Amino acid sequence: MTIVELKKMMIKAKKEDKVKANALMMLVDTAQKIAKEKNEDVNEKHITEAAKKLSKMAKESIEAGMSEAEKELKVYEEFLPKMLSEEETTKIIKEIIEEIGGKNIGEIMKRLKQRGDVDMGLANKIIKSL
Repeated sequence: MTIVELKKMMIKAKKEDKVKANALMMLVDTAQKIAKEKNEDVNEKHITEAAKKLSKMAKESIEAGMSEAEKELKVYEEFLPKMLSEEETTKIIKEIIEEIGGKNIGEIMKRLKQRGDVDMGLANKIIKSL
């Protein structure tokens, strides 16, 4: 997904769904800010990073009782990579532990973060339980 495609989706959504349009506008804006901070042109990595950030904020809003945030969260989740299941995450963690020859939590988390498809909160719980 490019920033241009994202902007086209936003314009189309303005006619159909104001909440989706606003969520997409926030996504575009956040992705552009992230790219600007890194002195880069906006790419898919920035859009994904923005979606992660905004998803977290939407979840916090839902917990605070803001029901419209549920719609926003669904929009952001479309731009997130599919996260691995608990079983898949456990398998990968065990492989990393075997590869590095020990349970160095910092190194394990660093490698998992590079993947981008691992829920870090879940990974932390799994590592502690092993």
